[in-house]
Amino acid sequence: MLQGILYETIAVDACGATVRLLPESPVYRGHFPGYPITPGVCLVEIALELMGEMADQVGHDGREVGHDGREVGHDGRARLVGAKNIKFTSPIIPAEGMELRFNIGGEGSERTVEILSGETFCAKMSLSVA
Repeated sequence: MLQGILYETIAVDACGATVRLLPESPVYRGHFPGYPITPGVCLVEIALELMGEMADQVGHDGREVGHDGREVGHDGRARLVGAKNIKFTSPIIPAEGMELRFNIGGEGSERTVEILSGETFCAKMSLSVA
């Protein structure tokens, strides 16, 4: 999980989530020294983690849940089955207090994710999840 290492969740709702990047994260020391950029694979992982948080907020559609409210056998993260389309339109360079909005849509196993920094569109993904 990257929560607490690369980002912290600010808000979660039925349409997505807002996160704050942690620019002191060790991820940025290696990607890239002197010019940190948030790795694309980390953005996909954050989206998957946020889908799990969203499921906790809105329910599990009748699936079996444990005492903690999570689906039995569910680790709080959607599992990536496939990525049909991932486009990065603007690099995400971490800054103190930087917030990203992940708009997550779709139903069932097919999800779309749009990532914005303020009004700047940074990325769009079409993900298949389980």
